[in-house]
Amino acid sequence: MSKKSDSGKVFLGINLLMDPAVAAVRNGCVLAQTEEERHIRFKHAAGIYPSRALRYCLDVAGVSMAEVEAVGINWNLAAYTDGRMKAFYDSVREEHPVDQATINWQNRNLRARNVDVYREGHEMEWRRLFGNIRFPRIHAMPHHYVHALQAFFESAFDEAVCVTVDGSGDQHCTVVWRCAGDKLTPIREICIPHSLGWVYAAFTEYLGFRAYDGEYKVMGLAAYGERDAALCEKISQIVFAAPDEIEYRIDPTYIHYGPHTYSGRYTDRLVELIGRPPRLPDEEITHWHENLAWAVQDNLEETVARLVRWAIKDTGIRKLCISGGVGLNVKMNSRLLQLADVDDVFAHPLCADSGSAAGAALAACYELTGARPEKLSTLALGLEESNEQIEKMLRTAHLAYERPANLCETIAAELANGRIVGWFQGRMEAGPRALGQRSILADPRKVENRDKVNAIIKFREYWRPFCPSILAEAMPNYFEKYTEAPFMILAFPANERLKKDAPAIVHVDGTSRVQMVRRETTPRYYDLIRAFQKHTGVPVLLNTSYNVKGEPIVCTAQDALRTFWATGLEVLAIGDFVVRKPALSPT
Repeated sequence: MSKKSDSGKVFLGINLLMDPAVAAVRNGCVLAQTEEERHIRFKHAAGIYPSRALRYCLDVAGVSMAEVEAVGINWNLAAYTDGRMKAFYDSVREEHPVDQATINWQNRNLRARNVDVYREGHEMEWRRLFGNIRFPRIHAMPHHYVHALQAFFESAFDEAVCVTVDGSGDQHCTVVWRCAGDKLTPIREICIPHSLGWVYAAFTEYLGFRAYDGEYKVMGLAAYGERDAALCEKISQIVFAAPDEIEYRIDPTYIHYGPHTYSGRYTDRLVELIGRPPRLPDEEITHWHENLAWAVQDNLEETVARLVRWAIKDTGIRKLCISGGVGLNVKMNSRLLQLADVDDVFAHPLCADSGSAAGAALAACYELTGARPEKLSTLALGLEESNEQIEKMLRTAHLAYERPANLCETIAAELANGRIVGWFQGRMEAGPRALGQRSILADPRKVENRDKVNAIIKFREYWRPFCPSILAEAMPNYFEKYTEAPFMILAFPANERLKKDAPAIVHVDGTSRVQMVRRETTPRYYDLIRAFQKHTGVPVLLNTSYNVKGEPIVCTAQDALRTFWATGLEVLAIGDFVVRKPALSPT
């Protein structure tokens, strides 16, 4: 499809409900993407209209709402309106013993995603925010198609197999796509109730965490477990191979369809199968819980790997794209990269629904103008404050600060001396990973630094791994098989040199979830790691998100200072300035 003359117009994408977010796109380029939670300081911001994110994206794009060409939506609204989704839900009710809670959920979807109702809801919010404006058109597209288009086009692969896996999107839970040129063709479609995302969410709650928030905790915990044959056999009764030995099926009577005493996400039958009561949030984690997490994770990995192996054999295409919320599972992504059939993997770092704000904007722009999305090169798409704004705030707060001649050299020396540093630079990252804009940094050469960050800053569980930011040119020194990984969404087996040089960022399973850093994308962060290498000989930093447990990543300089003073952070590099705790002197 060729570009049209009006491709310079601005397109928005808006995601609602869980993790509401907004993105702005022009000519296939994402100008801005931000989650509402960052602006209101309420994690996930569930059910809140993303008004602050919307204003921010309009401001970056330099347009008013009335000047927006269209708003991309990541749901097939037409199918909810013309009876197709109702017919699908009716077929599920005929095939399975659907409970009343599920029927209520289906009916809510049919009402809320009716084209007229959906548009009226947005227009009411826009009228409240902007007055009686000319409303842009709403351009709605199937949920998994948006995931797949965003992943494939932004990968810059010429062709790829793409798997989109989530809880549910319209009728789908998993779709396998053949992607070549401008064409995306679904070659396998697995529908409700056969949802790997729902199963993982169920065990997230069973293990005492919050679904759609604590899945990464289950993933991290799994690395501490080992194969327990009895647990693996029980999980295989819930998720198992379909009769064709390619697809999978789920017994939904363990997940949604039946009596629920403990959770809306799994039935009492699952508790009976597992044979132990669910873990309470404050209860001790035992080795049995670690083994259960291992079994759930292994089942997920093998289930998706089976689909990928089939798709590669069927298409002859050996490159893989991954999207949908389950694509945030780094262990799964990394297992797929290690498959002998797979030559390369691009797991989209904005694969969850919040990232589909950008996906929907890109897809709407592409469908309406022909402007193909560009290769993804950065997630620095959020709020930025100038040095003037930051210094004014520091003065207003009566804080002592300095402006060193060489910020990177100053902070590298602090890190090499064992200090824990808050790093607040440039535009905030979109998505769940800190990538050198809103980071907490430490020296990775000592394991105790990992424990120190966990204990006095992050306030999080012992099994959660920390990740390395590594100079891209240093990757061959530390890994045998790897691929381009700038977004901390893939992990690779670490070699003995990395385990020796930077033990704090090697997980218990011997892998590291990597951010490869290049000067052309994050120049100041690159220069910091280079300066640290000059001090220590190690081109690696321990990097974790600038937040404490239960809070969103910091957005503004004020957020950064609030978290700095409320935690064990010792030094803050904020713009061109350095703030230290009063008891500390410069290194």
